[in-house]
Amino acid sequence: MPETRRYSKTSSGAGNQSGGARKPAARPAAGKAPLAQKPTRPAAGGKKTPAPPGRAPALQVRKGSQAGKPSLFSRLKGLLRRSPPPAAKGRPAGQAPRPASQGMSLDRKLDIAGVIMVFIGLPTLLSLFSANRSTSTGGWLNLLSQAFGWGVYLFPAGLIAIGMWLILRNFNRIPGISIERLFGVILLFGNALVVLHIFAFTNSAQESYYAAEAGQGGGYLGAFIFELLRGNLGMGGLLIALGAWLVIALALAFDVPVADLFKWLPPLILRLQDWWDDWRSRKSEAPLARMPVIQSPAAGVSPMPPAAGLGGAAAAAANPPPAGTPPAWVLPQIDQILEPGVEGDHDDDSDRQRAQIIEETLASFGAPVNVIEINRGPTITQFGVEPDFIESRSGRMRVRVSKIAALADDLALALSARAIRVEAPVPGKGYVGIEVPNEGSNLVALRDTLESEAFKRLKPPLRFALGQDVAGSPAAADLAAMPHLLIAGATGSGKSVAVNAIITCYLLNNTPDDLRLIMVDPKRVELTGYNGIPHLLAPVVVEMERVVAVLQWVLREMDARYQKLADAGTRNITEYNAQAAARSTSRLPRLVVIIDELADLMMLAPEDTERSITRLAQLARATGIHLILATQRPSVEVVTGLIKANIPARIAFAVASGMDSRVILDQTGAERLLGRGDMLFQAPDSPAPIRLQGVFVSDVEIQRLVQYWQAQAGAAPAAGAVSSAPVDALPAGVPLKQMPLWEDTAEEEEKDTLYDEAVDLARRQGRASISMLQRRLRIGYTRAARLIESMQEKGIIGGEAGPQGFEILDYGPAAPPADADA
Repeated sequence: MPETRRYSKTSSGAGNQSGGARKPAARPAAGKAPLAQKPTRPAAGGKKTPAPPGRAPALQVRKGSQAGKPSLFSRLKGLLRRSPPPAAKGRPAGQAPRPASQGMSLDRKLDIAGVIMVFIGLPTLLSLFSANRSTSTGGWLNLLSQAFGWGVYLFPAGLIAIGMWLILRNFNRIPGISIERLFGVILLFGNALVVLHIFAFTNSAQESYYAAEAGQGGGYLGAFIFELLRGNLGMGGLLIALGAWLVIALALAFDVPVADLFKWLPPLILRLQDWWDDWRSRKSEAPLARMPVIQSPAAGVSPMPPAAGLGGAAAAAANPPPAGTPPAWVLPQIDQILEPGVEGDHDDDSDRQRAQIIEETLASFGAPVNVIEINRGPTITQFGVEPDFIESRSGRMRVRVSKIAALADDLALALSARAIRVEAPVPGKGYVGIEVPNEGSNLVALRDTLESEAFKRLKPPLRFALGQDVAGSPAAADLAAMPHLLIAGATGSGKSVAVNAIITCYLLNNTPDDLRLIMVDPKRVELTGYNGIPHLLAPVVVEMERVVAVLQWVLREMDARYQKLADAGTRNITEYNAQAAARSTSRLPRLVVIIDELADLMMLAPEDTERSITRLAQLARATGIHLILATQRPSVEVVTGLIKANIPARIAFAVASGMDSRVILDQTGAERLLGRGDMLFQAPDSPAPIRLQGVFVSDVEIQRLVQYWQAQAGAAPAAGAVSSAPVDALPAGVPLKQMPLWEDTAEEEEKDTLYDEAVDLARRQGRASISMLQRRLRIGYTRAARLIESMQEKGIIGGEAGPQGFEILDYGPAAPPADADA
């Protein structure tokens, strides 16, 4: 479980006192005189001359030398640091000191050293791979070969790398130069030479130096260290010493704690254990599979049921149930479908430094605060700041919260952050939350949230995982309590991942008897991978012309369910299913309609779509029908006020502007999100949105889950076509199967109600034209033209218009009028 760390400052002077006011200097105690300051020596002319500037630092150095000797790294750093020239002795008091001579700066020295290293390393590396060598080049390479052996190829590469490091050290992405890092690189090179000399396979010191003279192994340097360690520690001690040497060198070269060098080891051990367990289970199942099947078991002994999990699906596919028996669905096991997450690391010192920067920046703008709490999440870190007091003419007053919120951009500049969001104040807390992005974001695995207590506390079947909040605590929600959900955000901000995570949660915790799904995917690539699972009422709808018919079918299903509830005397689906379980009758499964892109649907048929969605959002909750709408264009034309009024639960991902954020959440804030799963979740019962890092589910995990359910659905025999009746009104004993559901409804929608009247009118008149249909039927031009095209497709009228309109080709059972024959 994540921990909430309390941040406390060490008092250092008056600047850290409460209220920001400085305390007066302490008065000396009674009977004690203050320490007298040493008077300055008067110079010629009666003026006082301050003490030479070089004496005070010399006094401090002497005191430091008495306290303790400086370390080796401090002395090495002192060599790189230019010390001021000592004060001249015997200078007259009235004479001004001479200006110190300006030498070459340290930055320029490092640049020149880097150029020299690159100049030496690059020709050396080219000469190693060149066949033609001069006398000087051959002698230089022979010297390096004898010194470093096979490490002669590492030496010029290391020179080039260190030289480029010195030249490009001022770039932000290049690690800083320090004596510790250089010393670590040298240790790595020495360790490599000793390892190379091990592969020279020498048995004595004389053979080692012979190999070094021939340019083999690690050269004279590697041979010397190798023989020194082997002679004193033996071969086993040599290997242990090299391992410790390598760990120290890596920690110094990369400037990381030793524990971080081994954080990859626990996940590797877990993977090896899983692989070993799988291999042993397969090995133990192999002999059982080769055993003959006993046709007649002994009396009183029942056959063993198939194991749960993936093996249960395979067993169900291998042994289909008899005809007339509904399939027995087996839920998948989470540990066999989803991968566990990796726990990220964090640096407390970095958080304290950023907290200090926040205090100093706000204090410089006249808004002093105290950081009292630090909550580190997977993507951002929330600093809880308490407004301090400032002095004014009317006395002490606390800093206003609005003033802290207005300095968000100044804080982002001081912290070098992409965007900073200020939550003023945090609901239920006594501080203002300043949310700063972390240097690196941690992945929030879906499995970790599903196994958390926050998810287990919710009731199935419509619970789903959301992610982790700013403190790293898991967050989950229940669609039945919302009862509908709107997801919006810019392209690439994480909407599709969120939709897939919700569907995965439903497929992991619900059988097709409890939950049915209807999916609409205009892009044809996001949800079509779920085709074939038994939860779907029909294949994923990808034609936008059929979506209106789908919504109308859902409306008819909602009305049919309300009629069932009224006949049973219940108020909602929960009471109806409880009564059905007591009477051993069929239950009503919950129905979730998922529309991946609402904008395309609103562009095609805005009035019909808005009317259908609004009616479903208002009435469908009691019947167990819920909506999940997603769009990447959060505008008022797509997310209308009528839709927002009936869908209070919303998820906002990163958007381009504050106006888009207001369309989704009715307030700004989403424009400062970071993307890649960073979201604001507005619950229906929450006063303010909650910032979360959404869960991540990979394509491999989704495919594994889909294959699991497809394996169980493949065990069911084929069934007839499913009509547009209620989803539970199926014949007894017929297993579930996907079939086209709205084809008949689509045909009815395509046929105009005035088509028969228009055909009869054209036959009676002996001709047909758009203007005639407009006058006689009192319709618009578009509808009249559509009726003419329909009659042309049926072969009733001709394809080309004459002077009197279109010619009638099929008069039907009635004879043509007399004027038509004339």
